[in-house]
Amino acid sequence: MPIMAKHTVILCSGAISLVLGLVGAWAADAPSPGIPTTVVVRVVGNRAMVLSDAVGGAAVTIKDLETGAVLASGVQTGSGGDLRSIMMTPRQQVEQIYSLKGSASFTATLSLTKPTLVEIAGEGPLKFPRAKRRASKTVLLYPGKHVNGDGIVLDINGLIVQIVSPTPDRPLGIGDGVTIRTTVNMMCECIVEPFGNWDSRKMELYGEVRVDDKVIGRMEFFHQGPKGIFQGDYTIPKWLKGKDRLTLRVVASDAEGINVGYDEITYHLVPWEQSRDATGRDIPPIGK
Repeated sequence: MPIMAKHTVILCSGAISLVLGLVGAWAADAPSPGIPTTVVVRVVGNRAMVLSDAVGGAAVTIKDLETGAVLASGVQTGSGGDLRSIMMTPRQQVEQIYSLKGSASFTATLSLTKPTLVEIAGEGPLKFPRAKRRASKTVLLYPGKHVNGDGIVLDINGLIVQIVSPTPDRPLGIGDGVTIRTTVNMMCECIVEPFGNWDSRKMELYGEVRVDDKVIGRMEFFHQGPKGIFQGDYTIPKWLKGKDRLTLRVVASDAEGINVGYDEITYHLVPWEQSRDATGRDIPPIGK
């Protein structure tokens, strides 16, 4: 009996050693638990405010550059921020700008196991497809080192230009005079106007009349009131007889060409005999 007991103890010790060895090997191979790391991102208009809910915000993506995996994505939401704080208050380089009184942002909490090089990209404004632009930065994220305050700021260049009238469903008459109305805004939908916070006197705004992808005329625009409305006039030449389409493009740019935007609409043309000037009647919209 003592011999059997002795052998039993030896066997149990071997089994325990084997189990402990397997557990140790499994623990070595198991991935380390990630450390929660918060990242704040803000997409802002160049020389302007944050892209807010009013312009549809901005799409934000955080991608691991080594693996290509998307670590987080979503839409920036919130307000454009405080005008005085962002645009008018002098401050030192280290001081907060956009988070001082709160503004639109995208926040993600990532689980990081090691220092991770990521690409952070923002695209917007989502509400205005023709004006949409993309900006990105390569950033090193360290586990547990939260990115807060203003966060990673992505600067979007451009202007939002929209032709208000005539609308696309309105044919234009050859020989007719046409009045074009357009709006110009910063990427945050901030209003551009003379003597305003974004001064149109320091920008260039003009219209191009295009047929068969050739510029046949150009027009100037003048400010006409609130909400950044500008107006210009053009007479469609009668020598366009036989043409059935005309494209109007409106272009806006700041003085340095850093922020540029445009809008264009292609209109149906009707012959002089059917035009408003010839008949004295409005040309009915397409389909009516």
